[in-house]
Order: sequence, then C-alpha cells, then structure tokens
Amino acid sequence: MTKFVFDEDIYKLIVEQLDVAVITDKNGRYVYVTKSWEEYYGIKLEDIKGKYVRDVFPTSRIHEALETKQSLIGIPAPLVNEKQEQGFCSYIPIIKDGEVAAGFIHVIFHSEKSALDFSKRLNAMMDELNYYKQEVKQLRKSKYSMDDIIGKSDLVLDLKEQIQRAAKSSSTVLIEGETGCGKELVAHSIHHLSERASKPLIKINCAAIPSELFESELFGYEYGAFTGADKKGKKGKFEMASGGSLFLDEINQMPLVMQPKLLRVLQENEVEKIGGKESIPINIRLIAASNTSLEKMISDNTFRSDLFYRLNVLNIKVPALRERKEDIPLLVDHMIKKFNFQLGLSVQGIHSNVIEKFREYEWPGNIRELQNVVERGMNMALTGVMEWKHFEAYFENKSLRHVERHKKNGDLLIKQAKKNLEKEILLESLEKYGSNKTRCAKELGISRTLLYKKIKEYDLKV
Repeated sequence: MTKFVFDEDIYKLIVEQLDVAVITDKNGRYVYVTKSWEEYYGIKLEDIKGKYVRDVFPTSRIHEALETKQSLIGIPAPLVNEKQEQGFCSYIPIIKDGEVAAGFIHVIFHSEKSALDFSKRLNAMMDELNYYKQEVKQLRKSKYSMDDIIGKSDLVLDLKEQIQRAAKSSSTVLIEGETGCGKELVAHSIHHLSERASKPLIKINCAAIPSELFESELFGYEYGAFTGADKKGKKGKFEMASGGSLFLDEINQMPLVMQPKLLRVLQENEVEKIGGKESIPINIRLIAASNTSLEKMISDNTFRSDLFYRLNVLNIKVPALRERKEDIPLLVDHMIKKFNFQLGLSVQGIHSNVIEKFREYEWPGNIRELQNVVERGMNMALTGVMEWKHFEAYFENKSLRHVERHKKNGDLLIKQAKKNLEKEILLESLEKYGSNKTRCAKELGISRTLLYKKIKEYDLKV
C-alpha cells in the first residue's frame, strides 16, 4: 500500500490563499504571517516572530479565543495601518485532542469598502428573505395585537396584564364578556405575544357553523366519508392550526353532542378525521370565548361541566364599555383616525359635550356599538368637528334621554326604569335585525326562547 505523503509547503500555500492571515502558538505568539499581511501592515515576520499578538495589536482578541476555546467570528477591529481603517477579524483556536494547539487570525475585510460591498450584498439577500418571511407571516399571523386594545382605565390595564401572563403559558384560555366588548382582540393579542406568534391562528365562530358540519370543520374528513365529500378529503381546523393557536369564538353555541368530542381531543392531543382509521397528533393552544356565563349553562344542562373545567384553566373577563366609560374619549379619537383613513373623510374631532352625552349612555352593544355610532356621525359631518346634531337622531328613542328624565323624576321606581331600558334595548336590536331573531338573540346574549318571551312580555310589534 502506497504511503500518503503531503508536502508541508502546501499548508503554507493554503494559508497564503486566505490573504491577510496569522498563525500563532497556543499562547498567542506569532508563528507565521502571510505575505499579504506583511505588505498590508508593513511588518516583517522576522520582526515579530515569537512576540505576543496583543503586544503588537492591543485590540486583538486572539487570547480570548485561546482561553475560552471558542471561535470569535467577524469581530470589528481597528486596523493599525496608515489609512486607519476599520476591519473585521475572526479569531479561531486550533484544537487537538481537546487542547489548544495553535491560534489562527483571519482578517476578513481589511478595508471599509470591501466590508461595505459585502454588507450591501448580504443586506440585499436578507431584505429579500425578510420580505418572503413577512409575506408568509402576514398570511398566518394574528389580525390584531395588544396595541389595538385602546384605553388607560384600571380595568384595561389589568386586562393587558392578564393577556401578557396568558401569553407566557400554553394552557387553555377562556375569555368571557358581553357581545361587542373585544373578546376577539384579546384572543389575537394572546397569540401575537406568545411563542406561537409565527404559526397560524385559526378562528372558528361556533355560532356560524351548522351543527351537522361541526365535526368535519373541526376534525376534517377522508375521501368517501359521506356523500358529497371532496375527493381529496379535507383538513380540519385542528390540523390547520398545528403549532399555533385555535380560537373557538362563541363556544357557548357549540352543540351539546360535539362537546365530549372536543373534550377528548383536548385530553388526548390527537384528532381522528371522519372516515379516518388513524389518530393524528396535534400541537395547538386552544383559546375559547363566550358571551354568556358557561357556569349558568351548566346549571341549565346546556354545557358540559367537564369541558368547562378543561377550558377554564386561565380565565379572562373582558369588561363592558359601561364599566370603563373613562376610556370613551380615547376610543372615539382612535375611531376617528381609523375611519378618516378608511372612508377618505377629514373629520377633525368631536365636541366635548358629545363625549359627556356618550358617558350618560349604557352602551348595550359595547365598543361595537360605539364604533357604529362614531362612523355614522362621521358620515353625517364629513369634515370639521362633530357635534351633538350629528348623533341626536340615533339617541332620540334611547335610554340617554330617560337618564336625564330619571334625574328630574325621583318617584320613578328603579324596577320600572330597568324595564324601560330593557324594552328600549330590545326595540333597538329588533329594528336592527328585523326578522332575524337568531342574530338579535346573539347580539343580546340571550337564547331565542328568552327573546320571544321578552317580545311577548313587552307586547312588541315585530
């Protein structure tokens, strides 16, 4: 067998090809420098051989690399030459049998121009990569963040603290609050602040899915699972949310028959498609929201207690607008800016007396109603400062007028005042949705049965 022979001069040629470079012993003393190094610095090897590098270049970090046995790559370093330029050096310990045997210094860029040229090319590549990353993230990311939760009241500050705590965990979250108070904003904010932010946030509105389609929407199906099934089968929302978060909005509307199936998925961390033969492992963070008390639904036997306890690991209650009326000025200002941009208007603000009137109203539709009212007023005003005349028609038959009357008429019983307010809220919602009693009941946060009962109680003509 022919013995392999390698000329030691080849090693020097290799090092020379690296341009400006240095070899040191294990203690950081000069052993060899390339001809390019000598020409660049104007120093001959014989003048420095055996000297410590740091004695010649105090800013050198070769000793740190040798002591820690860790390479230092692309470190900015001033180059002591007649041009006084900035360079970038790599300091690499040469390890043999676990111990430092030598050191290697490579001046990557020995002029600012070469560094800038490389930096430009690198930045162009990074810009392109970031562009595509942002495109992908845009398709998957949460629509809202905590910046979209407007307000400085104690209730809002406490809400934001709860969101930040929930974002640090992977436990299930149950968000409770009235319709229109911003539960979806909270869900998106939790996902946005979590480690899953770069993964999908998949939303399901439980009230919008027919009961017979619920299982296929959540778990998916295989080809031939039922008549009309797509030939390719279908991924369920649990699979689509893999690695990210699944937001079940209005979970109080989930059919009772589906609840044990959801519970099993949460306990086993796996789903089985309709018509499928194998279980599919899932890795999701579940966030659920309800606009009515699930505990009350448990007592009415319309929601399973075991599912409630599985969902209610972390609980966040979103305050109603009437509980934080001090935030109304900030909310209105934010809405004006948003609608000016979206609608191409130039409304400059709102009169202070209108804000005071807003504070007197109870806002049964919460922030969603306030947003509707502000948009309506802006379309009336188009420009300038909005005044009460731009909102008067909306509040003409509402409790705002009665609040003032109650102050003057002290003999009106509180019970009767509450009934009057309830009747007006019902009328407003019925006018809004007409014959669609399901949507009306949904907005009011009550069942259709109770809605019909109230219509009969107040003898409302619908």
